[in-house]
Amino acid sequence: KNNIIVDVCIVGAGLSGAYAAHRLLADGKSVSILEARHRVGGRLLTADVPGGGGGGDLGGAWIWPESERAMRQLTRMLRIKTVPMHLDGETVALTADGERHVLPPGEAARYAACGGGAVRVSGGAAGMVRKLLRGDDDRSEDDNVSIHLGTRAVRVEHDGDGTIMIGARSLSESNEEDGEVSIRCRAAIFAAPPKVIANTIEFRPAFPKSKMDSMLATPTWMEDYGKVSASFPRNWWRALEMSAISIDQVRAVSTWWEACSGNGGDGSNPTLAGFVTSRGAKVMQTLEGAEAMHDYIIDSLEKLYGIDSTDMGIEKERTAITTNGSANGDGLAVSKGGATITYKSWLEDPYTHSASCTEIDFTTSYGERELRAPVGPLFFAGTETAPGSGHMEGAIMSAQRAVDEVIQFLS
Repeated sequence: KNNIIVDVCIVGAGLSGAYAAHRLLADGKSVSILEARHRVGGRLLTADVPGGGGGGDLGGAWIWPESERAMRQLTRMLRIKTVPMHLDGETVALTADGERHVLPPGEAARYAACGGGAVRVSGGAAGMVRKLLRGDDDRSEDDNVSIHLGTRAVRVEHDGDGTIMIGARSLSESNEEDGEVSIRCRAAIFAAPPKVIANTIEFRPAFPKSKMDSMLATPTWMEDYGKVSASFPRNWWRALEMSAISIDQVRAVSTWWEACSGNGGDGSNPTLAGFVTSRGAKVMQTLEGAEAMHDYIIDSLEKLYGIDSTDMGIEKERTAITTNGSANGDGLAVSKGGATITYKSWLEDPYTHSASCTEIDFTTSYGERELRAPVGPLFFAGTETAPGSGHMEGAIMSAQRAVDEVIQFLS
């Protein structure tokens, strides 16, 4: 059992928690971060592909620099390279009646899931979190911070003496309990989805009912979705003068876009990415095995884009298959014939989709006062606690607010 004493404990090592830690360390505070997953990034997750270089983003991906000031400043501060979304060329749509439609150049922005004006992070958005934390394991260049991966907060106690006790359980790679961690701190920031916090952590004293109900009634960003990343030996869509933007009303992946060009330092693997809605997730669950998932996605792309898989660079005679991971973990990755398909289901991820035992007859909007409000020395960040649509912008804005509140509290 490890006992750690710090100024601030942060629960959650996603973008919001990482930025909060970065700010607090710059202010001279000692910080301990608890993260239930065995990686940093939270809902920022970039697919791994053979040979490295990163594939498509399986979680948050887009930034709108014209309207998202906080993210614009963050990418400049971290010297992060961003890439405009590829919208040049033809757009395709497969409608529910099975008809395939090709739209002329200039139409892509109307059909792209991100709309116009979006950019993405070269190499994947998850790299921003690693850069903020300067490493993704329990060792850090900064003696003032400790990062505990695979460590789930389960109990929080605080009283009038100014000390918070946070009890956590260490988890093995197979998520079996593997020990305990105890942290004493003066303030804590909870930078995880409100519903997950409310369902998985015991608070003593208990939160006011209005606070708990508000957290339980907050939809978690990405909880109803999945994403697929498809990496290829070559960028066949640009060669065919396609934008890669597409709509598919027939198959499990409802829309696709270019997630990595593989050109000019934009990763080493040309990659498409697409959304899987709750309807599509049910289809994905019916597929029998990893190879069936790989073949289903390639077949879907052939029909949607009107191209044979050999023209995608896939070598059909190479039948050897490698698989890694799981859909409810950090993604099920399947490589075959030179193409790697990765499927991440946030719907099946226990740290994103948390079913509540308590029925709440209302829905809390992002950024509502009750979500933001501290409870004594306990403070709340995460994109759901900021006004907006749950983008990375909300994660940074909420962390800025929570850190300001903590610094004022500690002073």
